Amino acid sequence: MQAASRARERRQPLPFECLTYERKDKTCYLTLNRPDKLNALNAQLMAELREALDIIELDQEIRVVILTGAGRAFSAGFDLDKDSGGAPPQGEDPDVRRRHLQSHIDTFMMVWNLSKPVIAAVNGFALAGACELVQICDIKIASDRAVLGEPEIRAGVGLPLLITPFSIGLARSKELLLTGDTIDAHEAARLGMVSRVVPHDNLMAECEKIAKKICLLFPVGVNMTKVSVNRALEGMGFLSAISNNLELMIHFDISSEPEQDEFNKISDKQGLKAALNWRDARFKDL
Repeated sequence: MQAASRARERRQPLPFECLTYERKDKTCYLTLNRPDKLNALNAQLMAELREALDIIELDQEIRVVILTGAGRAFSAGFDLDKDSGGAPPQGEDPDVRRRHLQSHIDTFMMVWNLSKPVIAAVNGFALAGACELVQICDIKIASDRAVLGEPEIRAGVGLPLLITPFSIGLARSKELLLTGDTIDAHEAARLGMVSRVVPHDNLMAECEKIAKKICLLFPVGVNMTKVSVNRALEGMGFLSAISNNLELMIHFDISSEPEQDEFNKISDKQGLKAALNWRDARFKDL
């Protein structure tokens, strides 16, 4: 009777457009599904991710989540197209930008605070905000084709979530964040950004193997262990770092620099792809 009651109370997922939601036994699969845009995080995808996480939290039969991306990328990060709602709005006052960035932070923190473990199956590019999404997950398994990094600084935008120093330490996080460099999966594993690297064709099987182990454990014990580990990081200042970083990033986003102005000018006249090509061409010989 209780199981039947829980089944009736379970919220059913809406027909998502930018996210696929699939349940298999006690495992929920979430797939970022904008492959033509390398699963860039726009406003709709972020809203659908929040809705999916709400559903998962309420469904007592789900024990673990596997998060991945469709196509050749986990995600290229926040969609910088002006109409996407992914990037902070240009020319707005600080309060508008604060609300925009806070919304992204709140979505990522839903993964952090979810009562079930989230496994990131990093199937390809995981850049910028998506690299932070990977790091906020509980277990991170990368394909040998994966590329990770946070190149936001090259586009003149800030980081929504300052988790990288807590993942890989001060020295390497400063190097990556101050240069915008990317790293391959093996280097990410060596630094501790991901747990380990597996052959691309074995990625989902490896994540499912981990998920099956978790499903055999007592849910309360799993949840309390996740909470305890998270609280340890929070005790080291993680939440304060997020709060302080938000204010710094608002200042960063409303500032004007020649390089940022040129990037925006090219994006307006020739499109985002041309602006990204201009950005990356400046670093090709370095």
